[in-house]
Amino acid sequence: MSVSGEQIAFYSLAALTLIPAIRVVTTRNILHAGFWLLPCFVGVAGLFAALSAHFFFVVQLLIYAGAILVLILFALMLTRDVMNPTVTQHNRLVGWAVLLSSTLAIGSVALLSRQEWKLTGGHPQSATDQTRALGDALIGPYAVPFEVSSLLLLAALIGAVVLAKSEREPEPEPPYMPLSDEEPLEVAAVAH
Repeated sequence: MSVSGEQIAFYSLAALTLIPAIRVVTTRNILHAGFWLLPCFVGVAGLFAALSAHFFFVVQLLIYAGAILVLILFALMLTRDVMNPTVTQHNRLVGWAVLLSSTLAIGSVALLSRQEWKLTGGHPQSATDQTRALGDALIGPYAVPFEVSSLLLLAALIGAVVLAKSEREPEPEPPYMPLSDEEPLEVAAVAH
């Protein structure tokens, strides 16, 4: 059994995507989970490059690995008690999450294995044609979902800011200094 360069590239990029993705969901510090997203996004970009989807490769690197990752980390840092070591960073519903995720994964594999995949030996469209088709789809049938996803990200950022501001400690009141009868009014005004 000979292994081609394409298979080596695919397995390397799959490992670069899946290992950090597993670390995202298993790390105990939520900020570190955000940092583990970067190699995961880079691995997905590499998979796009291997599929000759050049536009998606560039978009994945610029938008997801750049802007979206910064947005997620910014929102995490604004969230209260992210870096507090005394606050536990785990959920009591881990068992249910594993059960639900496993059920969905098994169902997805069962559905995808029944699908008849048509493999062609043809070459993909040129980058210009791929980009034109994507643009037509984004301003056509997928315009509303595209805008809804951007509003969802904006709502998440605003929610993080509101949560961070709502838990602020009250500011201490300035000390009260009563005026005495012996102190002149000008000196008391200068002292305050």
